[in-house]
Amino acid sequence: MPVLRRAAVPLLIWVAGATYCWWRIPVGARNRIWAEDGVIFLQGSLDGAPVWQSYDGYLHVVPRLVTDLIAAMVPVGWWDVALTLAAVGLVGLVGALTWLLTEDVIEHRWVRGLVALAPALLPGGAAEVLGNLANLHGFGLWLAFWLVLHRPASRAAALAWAVAGLLVGLTEVVVVLLAPLMVVGWRDRLRWLPRAGLLLGALAQIVTTVQHPRPPRGDIDWSLPGLVVGFAGQSGSALWADTVEPAARIVDEVGPAGAFLLLLPAAVSLALVLRRGSGIQRTAAVGLVLLAGLVWSASLAANAYPMTFAGWSGDDWRAGGLLRYAASSGLFLFAVPLLALDLARTRAHHLVSAAVVLVVLTVAVLAARPALVVRDQGPAWPTTAEFSTLCAAADRSVVVQVAPDLSNWRVRVPCDRVDR
Repeated sequence: MPVLRRAAVPLLIWVAGATYCWWRIPVGARNRIWAEDGVIFLQGSLDGAPVWQSYDGYLHVVPRLVTDLIAAMVPVGWWDVALTLAAVGLVGLVGALTWLLTEDVIEHRWVRGLVALAPALLPGGAAEVLGNLANLHGFGLWLAFWLVLHRPASRAAALAWAVAGLLVGLTEVVVVLLAPLMVVGWRDRLRWLPRAGLLLGALAQIVTTVQHPRPPRGDIDWSLPGLVVGFAGQSGSALWADTVEPAARIVDEVGPAGAFLLLLPAAVSLALVLRRGSGIQRTAAVGLVLLAGLVWSASLAANAYPMTFAGWSGDDWRAGGLLRYAASSGLFLFAVPLLALDLARTRAHHLVSAAVVLVVLTVAVLAARPALVVRDQGPAWPTTAEFSTLCAAADRSVVVQVAPDLSNWRVRVPCDRVDR
């Protein structure tokens, strides 16, 4: 019975988070397969590629494992919905595991619940990163952050977390950014079992990158002002909306420097935690902010994205749109005000906390269902009946377009899969 009681809350968070993520994805986008989910993971599964096969310079073990299971167990006409369900289910699972991992850091259970639901609640998450496996790695980094700070209750728990850490490390290449955080409790042997899983995965990623380097994206248009303003405008917008409109409006009114106003909640919360929080809370708050900046910088550098944000007008921001990197870095910033809520001790503090929670939930709900998601840029996945019709006119396989609707984003499906 104690085990069931302990499992009740994380199970509730898992179901609630996954259900909310599913609801956030527009109905018309649930039956579309996005980019690498189709061309890399699904096609790789159909071609018999091993789960350790690299793509773009690193490993994607969890997406490949999930896609292999779906391709083997689900009828071909339901692969689209199954991939979407699996993706939101994994985000819900990340939330449930976050609940367990934050017990050492967060005292109030309701604050832990909010932090655990942050991956599902993030306003900027639904535009691209929710509902597909291609962007799952960002949620893995979130989980790894809390894993590094956590002290397992027993050796058995430590071994279980080590497996989770290994899977995350084999899926997210930038877990190496968490290495400095491992000085926390470095003498505690139990902490090092989960960390060893992460580090082993990180080592495999490094070896993979050396052996199969990421194809060059061109010269990096490096600009420190552009990098910083872009972080403020993009990651800051992800805290408030599912578009980059918050940054665009502020830039229209006060210029590029106004983008930093979007980071004000995170900055004030960081100051509060540094002043009044416990040692582990201060470490977590600083780590969240630093990791947000590092993830943003690494993402732009790896993809050679032009760092020209400092010169953008409001219309330039609107044309550029909300980048997927903003959701990954924004998630860590989103957690800082939530972490500060744990400092509430007096009645007045709790009243202020209630007001903050109301604002957070209102903003999250208003941005919950974007009018447009990137998967709308491609056709719906065929039903099983449509596959049968296509195969009747084909030889051994049919080529299916996935989103985005570009010539190189296609999946070749063997017709012998249709009748399974």
